[in-house]
Amino acid sequence: MYSLALRCLFLILSSLVSAQADGPQVRLNVGTFRGSVFNGTDRFLGIPFAQAPVGKLRFKAPKKITTPLSSVQDALQFGDACPQPGSVASLGAPMGEDCLRLNVWRPLNATARDKLPVIVWMYGGVYNTGAASMAELDGTRFVTRSLAIGKPLIFVSINYRVNTFGFLASKFVAVEDLNNGLKDQVAALEFVQENIAAFGGDPEKVTIWGQSAGAGSVLSHIVYPTSQTLFRGAIMDSEVGPFKNSPPPEAFDAPGKAFDVILKGTGCPANESAFACLQEVPFETLANVSNAFVSETLNNQFWEPTIAPGSFLPVRASTRIAAGDFLHIPIIIGTNLNEGATFSDSLLNLNVTGSAELASMDEFIKASVITESLITPDVLSTIHELYPANTELLPHSTGDSLFDRTSAWYGDHMFLAARRRFVDVASQHQPTFVYHFREPIPGNDPRLGVVAHATELPLLFGNPLPAPDVELEFANAFLDFYISFVNDLNPGGNWPRFSTKSLQILQLMRDNITAITDDFRRGRTDFLNLPEVLNEWQR
Repeated sequence: MYSLALRCLFLILSSLVSAQADGPQVRLNVGTFRGSVFNGTDRFLGIPFAQAPVGKLRFKAPKKITTPLSSVQDALQFGDACPQPGSVASLGAPMGEDCLRLNVWRPLNATARDKLPVIVWMYGGVYNTGAASMAELDGTRFVTRSLAIGKPLIFVSINYRVNTFGFLASKFVAVEDLNNGLKDQVAALEFVQENIAAFGGDPEKVTIWGQSAGAGSVLSHIVYPTSQTLFRGAIMDSEVGPFKNSPPPEAFDAPGKAFDVILKGTGCPANESAFACLQEVPFETLANVSNAFVSETLNNQFWEPTIAPGSFLPVRASTRIAAGDFLHIPIIIGTNLNEGATFSDSLLNLNVTGSAELASMDEFIKASVITESLITPDVLSTIHELYPANTELLPHSTGDSLFDRTSAWYGDHMFLAARRRFVDVASQHQPTFVYHFREPIPGNDPRLGVVAHATELPLLFGNPLPAPDVELEFANAFLDFYISFVNDLNPGGNWPRFSTKSLQILQLMRDNITAITDDFRRGRTDFLNLPEVLNEWQR
């Protein structure tokens, strides 16, 4: 006869098995998956959208899963985060190469008959870090809020390979093997097209959304589209142009650059056998070498997407943008008030002045590119003049001259100028809605200008919502714009459509959501968008 303790344990385990067996199920072209009910949504985690990129598939474009799984699979936990510096605590999952997984949140019991619009999230992280499993990027709030306002949607988040595993580049890497992190995103979007109806979504109503490098990824799929229609709208928070640099593959072979140091760290030769050798390096060895260099590089900018004729990215994005050669679809795009602050915090409190201040500023500017030798004295001199010492520069002043002028330059160059470079052309072809996020959230670091890079995301995801007693109404209004756009391709409200004649954009600020003129710091961004300046950053 079982003891009472054993009987209780049996009942607990039985109830857990029953709960899993009773979870929502979806039948996809890769197999049948059982999810869970989570905070008023059906949630499916860790669904594979491509074969594991391991062994001979390491550093190769993602391959479709051709043999469906035969048994019902639990989709109750996030899949591995792609290799990068970090921990389970920060990434929300272990790290591993078998990381090409996606996650779906939907309204309870949604069916194919519902044909709900879909938003697909792509994380940021300078193309070197990031994971869809991070706790603060949970899709629950999007779904529950969409239901509350009568505009239900499905939320999808995807993993893609980053750093060495996703953007390996060299003269020894074939063009078809470049920029695989971006190709992972395409594979995920193709998977959504083929399978989202099983979740209750409409494949013809997909909007892609990302922040920072995620927004750059979104723009890359607008500028370098595939032949298949994968989405109908796009949202870009703090878009970067779509890349901070876009050097040719051979730039990474130079001494001290990414491919060179990876070879030296793994013992692989610098010749035609390098690629095959790196494919065979034990995972932990390669990950440790890569992670060490990512962490040691300014702002983790170890690898960048690369431009090569015949590759996924055959020409610079600025060339296509200037010609209007990109998808003409409705977009939302915007920047934050103090974008450059968090990227420049290594310069805080150095207490240098005069020539030493200029030397530190120039060193930082040169470190923002893969090929420092391209930055000319004339451009540096003009940047010194546009961002002078000991001046209360917009958008923020701390009194630390080196930090203030350099962070102002970084925000203008990497984000504001990049946004203007695209929207000034895009608005001539498609509905374009532009914002400037200026909300000083209580508790944010005042040294970083309070309204720093990524500070809008907690309002949208709400995990947790910052200062909910004062921010909830504003956060809901902000999120409602995005939900309305996903449903209607228009954010609604008082958001004006951007044109180069009126320059009207939406200021996003608590108790002050209003149209403003996009003319601030125009002289600086006009200079930063000159072809000769873009050439030096290979943008």
